[in-house]
This record gives sequence, C-alpha cells and structure tokens, in this order.
Amino acid sequence: MLFQNIIPLSISEDFLTIHIKIRPSLLTRNLNGTVFGGTLLSAVDMWYGTLLWQKCLHEGIPLEVWVERLEMHFLKATRSDIYATFSISPEKWEEIKHGLKTEGKIRCAFPFELYSREGEICAAGSQMLYLRNLQLRPRRESENG
Repeated sequence: MLFQNIIPLSISEDFLTIHIKIRPSLLTRNLNGTVFGGTLLSAVDMWYGTLLWQKCLHEGIPLEVWVERLEMHFLKATRSDIYATFSISPEKWEEIKHGLKTEGKIRCAFPFELYSREGEICAAGSQMLYLRNLQLRPRRESENG
C-alpha cells in the first residue's frame, strides 16, 4: 500500500466500513499520466477481506479469507486522487455470520466503485470472497504445508 499510495482515511468502529484514497504518484502513473489499472485493483483487493477478518476476530470466529475473483470495469481515466468506500451492511454481516456459523464456509460478492476527486466514477466492479470458519472447517493437513 505504501508504494501504491493507497491511504486508509477512516474505518468505522464496527469494522463494517472503510474509506480510502489513492494518491497518484510517479510510481502509480502509466504512460498516459493517469493511475495504473493495477494500482486500482490493488486498492480494492484487500479491504472487504480485511474488514471481515477484523469483524470475525472481534466476534471470536477464526476466519480464513481469500479473494476468489475480482472484476473491474475501467470507466474513466483520471489524474486526480481517487476515493472509495468499502462497506458491508449490518444485514449482510448477519447473513455472513450465520453462514460461517452454520455452513462453515461461504462465498460472498461485494460491489465497489472508485471515484475521482471531482466525483466521477472511474472504475466499478465486484469482488468475490471465499470465507471459511476454521473452527468448523479446519485446514486439512495437506493445506498447512
């Protein structure tokens, strides 16, 4: 995140929302002077999984989380700062928690949008996460090494 200039701005106390900023720099600019698509993908990659991992940690659920799929549509190039909010509704959290406690593993899709400083949508897409409650579905021995 440091070299990509991905900066967390705020995180909610309940670990369900985070606001971030991507600041363009020499390291994140492509040949056209706009932010690399890879930087935008990196900015999305970790947040939903991190929010859920923290939420589960505070609820006593040992969680393994993997990004299964990340799809992004690049809509408008920008040279300005880019902002995003990653948020999980309380209802979605309850659904996830129920699935983890009963099934032990689930897949969840989360939509996202990235905005320029001017408020224009630069990119949008969806991330699919694989979540596993390690208490109900521990790793098999072959997965540990």
